[in-house]
Amino acid sequence: MGVDVINILLVDDDEDDYVIVRDLLSDIKHTQYNVSWEPSYDQALSQIRQESFDVYLIDYRLGEKNGLDLLKEAVQIGCKCPIIMLTGQGYPEVDYEAMRIGASDYMVKGKINSQTIERSIRYAINHTRTLNKLYDQEKKYRQLFEQSINAIYITNKEHLFLDASPSMLHLFGYALHEITHLNLKDLFVNEEDYTSFYKTLNQDRQVKDFEVVMKTRDGQPIECNIKSTSFVDGDDNIQGFQGIIEDITERKRVQQDLIQMEKLMMTGNIARSIAHEVRNPLTNINLALEQVVAELPDNEMLDIYFDIIKRNTQRINQLITEMLNSAKPFKLNLEMKNLNHILDHTVKLAADRIKLMDVKLEKNYDPQLQEILLDSEKISVALLNIITNAIEAVKSGEGRIVLETWQKDDKQFVRISDNGPGIDKENLSKLFDAFHTGKRGGMGLGLTSAQNIVNSHKAKIAVESVLGKGTQFTITFNKKANLLEASSI
Repeated sequence: MGVDVINILLVDDDEDDYVIVRDLLSDIKHTQYNVSWEPSYDQALSQIRQESFDVYLIDYRLGEKNGLDLLKEAVQIGCKCPIIMLTGQGYPEVDYEAMRIGASDYMVKGKINSQTIERSIRYAINHTRTLNKLYDQEKKYRQLFEQSINAIYITNKEHLFLDASPSMLHLFGYALHEITHLNLKDLFVNEEDYTSFYKTLNQDRQVKDFEVVMKTRDGQPIECNIKSTSFVDGDDNIQGFQGIIEDITERKRVQQDLIQMEKLMMTGNIARSIAHEVRNPLTNINLALEQVVAELPDNEMLDIYFDIIKRNTQRINQLITEMLNSAKPFKLNLEMKNLNHILDHTVKLAADRIKLMDVKLEKNYDPQLQEILLDSEKISVALLNIITNAIEAVKSGEGRIVLETWQKDDKQFVRISDNGPGIDKENLSKLFDAFHTGKRGGMGLGLTSAQNIVNSHKAKIAVESVLGKGTQFTITFNKKANLLEASSI
């Protein structure tokens, strides 16, 4: 069996101490200790930088600077080898400070013998190896934490943030020093949701999938899925929580789009069935009516009834046409257009209604808005449906409608807001459904048609509403969307 070889650098301005340490270690038989001596502070630091030794023995007194100064610099440059502090007399404050800075051990030179110094070196090496392994593992897991796509966080048992991954900070728009002053509760939109989440987590000590709306630093809502678990001490008491937050906004949007697409397809099938079943007898009614009118002598009362029948059959035919148009995909006539100009044109179409209801109209347009590919006529129809709904929702003489446009990155936005009574959650989820309407005499196809037009442009329409405060529709256009595909539908 070979003898272990350990290389030691003694940093001491007294050569006699070097001789003593060398001789003491030479008595150890099972290990070969090669002791080098360096009296210079600067040269010792240079040697530490080169990482040429297994252990460093540093004397507290080194002339102008002391061993604590050298220890600090060694730690700052990332020395991973054990450092043992030596002093001529026992100073508890030096002992404490050395261990706080990062020394592996502390020894009083007057009390050193072969056994104590050998034991101290062996302990320091084993201890440092263990710490280095832990450091490497921590570094590996820290990299996983830092590079995770999902947002990861750590909180104490009161849910105050202790740490957050870069993905978490990016998702919610905070810096690390900002989020560590927050509670997880601050990121929830609804306090009731947080109460439910916290109750489940404390009761079960984990939450597998908790879907909730959270908010960014600037108040933007995000659909999220949270997975969280607790970590405990040796007595099984909860010390804190760790969790992963997944942004499922896009997934939810895609799911909603698929549901809406299925509804449109169903509406189209119903519309075609009704058109087939109703238009044939309607045609027969019109033909019979024309025949009766032709054969009967002129009669003022009969003419009135005949006119009522004719107008209503035409109305039925018109409604069937509107129902078919609301459900079928549109063929687009795409041109480079400015959304500001389209909005102004649409407002002119609604001018009479706006004046009649005495509605205050505000425009907050982005003057730098660029032209994008649009079918201006169809987009105007969609906007008109939304603006008309807003006009009919507000109180006469008190109504306020705000039209906004802006652009960010590759997207352009149009927002139409009103100060009407708002829409409850149940009706909000059905807002774009065919035949769903809150207006007397309405068919409930205006917003269905508007959504169909928006979808045909590969754009997205979203609605938010607060009871008693109003409703806002936001349409998002992607300037780089493949609109050629949309025009070929």
